[in-house]
Amino acid sequence: MSRGKLELVWTYYFDHTTMEQHFEKMARKGWILDRMGIFWHYRWSEPKELHYAVAYFPGGGVYAPPTGEELTFEEYCQMAGWELAAEHGAMKIFCNERENPVPLETQADIQVKNIRKGSRRVRIADGILGIIGWLLTIYFFLSLYFDGARTLSDGSGLTLAFTGFMLGVYGSVEFITFRRWYKKAKANAKRDQSFTPTKGYPALSKIIMLLTMAAVVFYAFTAGGGLVLAVLAGYFIVYYFQDIIRNRMRDRGSATAANIGVNLVLAFLIFFVVFNGYYYFSSFETGDYYEERGFHLQWQENPLTLQELAGPEFNRKGYIDTENIQSSAFLSRLEIEQFYDEALSGAKGTPGYYLEYVVTKVKLAPFYEFARSSMERTYRSGENWQTMDSWGTGEKNELQALQSAFDREGQKIFRYLLCMGDRILKIDLSFEPTASQQEVILERLREI
Repeated sequence: MSRGKLELVWTYYFDHTTMEQHFEKMARKGWILDRMGIFWHYRWSEPKELHYAVAYFPGGGVYAPPTGEELTFEEYCQMAGWELAAEHGAMKIFCNERENPVPLETQADIQVKNIRKGSRRVRIADGILGIIGWLLTIYFFLSLYFDGARTLSDGSGLTLAFTGFMLGVYGSVEFITFRRWYKKAKANAKRDQSFTPTKGYPALSKIIMLLTMAAVVFYAFTAGGGLVLAVLAGYFIVYYFQDIIRNRMRDRGSATAANIGVNLVLAFLIFFVVFNGYYYFSSFETGDYYEERGFHLQWQENPLTLQELAGPEFNRKGYIDTENIQSSAFLSRLEIEQFYDEALSGAKGTPGYYLEYVVTKVKLAPFYEFARSSMERTYRSGENWQTMDSWGTGEKNELQALQSAFDREGQKIFRYLLCMGDRILKIDLSFEPTASQQEVILERLREI
């Protein structure tokens, strides 16, 4: 049987009542708390009845060695039978094997004051993260309105928005819960020195954490976000070892700067291995074609270029290519632009050819109409869309085409929006394509 066990911390920092009850329950199962950070670490022992008490010592540091006042406080607790089991910052967790131990806290007003001061930094950090989370959520919905297809095809953006929403909920619940508890606890302590248990909705905290991690894993496996999964794994590895090293250096009285420096070096080394390992193993691609976030592309070649449309007289000199590919569980989006740069070519006064196309591939049929209407709204230019009967020979029953035009740096650009099977194409050209050019465009972009 394993001699140790890890559990991700899922309670609010101020919620000592939930933690005490949980640790006592774990002790009855044979798991004794002996370390904490972002994880609770337990060691195996015979099941026993233990009493736990979570105290807060304002001013206690995460990396700084214990002060004389801290050590004195711990000695007094030990004399009463309370042994220090684990600590993190201002939080100190004690356990007691006595059947009817002397209460660790004897004055309710001091307890309320210490919890408020001891948890302040964590609550402020959670509050800032919550505000950032709500701002990300608002930004996501605004982006969904102005460019829904781009937003819904961005797997990393969707994951970030969902994580932001979870952080917003987490921070808001913590703020409301603490304020309600603090107001009630302060009044009870002032009235008759009675203690008020904390309540932090641990079930909700667990759901938020599980959903957030599930979203990251889902993104990694559905939208090619393997790097995100590697970073998440590196994050947990870093904090696992940092919890061990930080606590040991702190117990030995190591200087704060030394403790922080060792942990920074450790984090750098671990992430160095994680990033290099990820890029090393992801570099093994074979064959002339490869899958890139939902598109089947040929190595080092864009699926459609001006060379294919303009013919042999096209001079590649002076042209710049840009590419952007993104994917989610709902949509994949490929955007390629090819344009002429006078400074690069050395020629003056020649606008050159222009090509830009966006292919939105719909993975889930219910999102097709949303993607189409979103692209129609996003790419509406100065002129209104005009319906075309067909776009290319023999494609009348398959294609639904819209046409528009606008000026780009003094050059007229013809814009088309085409619905083709499971994808929607927006293409900008500096010329009106002939029937043969239309066939080339459809052939290149229909099956990628």
